[in-house]
Amino acid sequence: MNPASAKRARDAIRRRGELVSVRRMTSTLPSTVANRADVKATVRGYVPAELVNGITIGSRRVIISQLDLHAAGYPTIRKGDRIYLGKTFETPTTIMTVDPDHREYQSCFDISVSGA
Repeated sequence: MNPASAKRARDAIRRRGELVSVRRMTSTLPSTVANRADVKATVRGYVPAELVNGITIGSRRVIISQLDLHAAGYPTIRKGDRIYLGKTFETPTTIMTVDPDHREYQSCFDISVSGA
């Protein structure tokens, strides 16, 4: 990670991104929220050429700054966590993959989510 690049990436996400809610649910029934962080992220769909290796129509790419997640007290993000989208967090999605290496220089997670 490059601190200057991480700060620039975080600032860019804060300017252009949308507020999302990252949540980890408990494994016991009934499921409740174990951890939650409301942070800014960039969210976009995939173009047809990117629909490979389990990425399907309806999947989305979410970019979140690790700096914001850590500041919010959220533990390391992982597959199975949920990201709620929309102004009132009405659209639940589930994290399918997390690529910490693709944007490691900027200290960001490159996440693939699927769901409503």
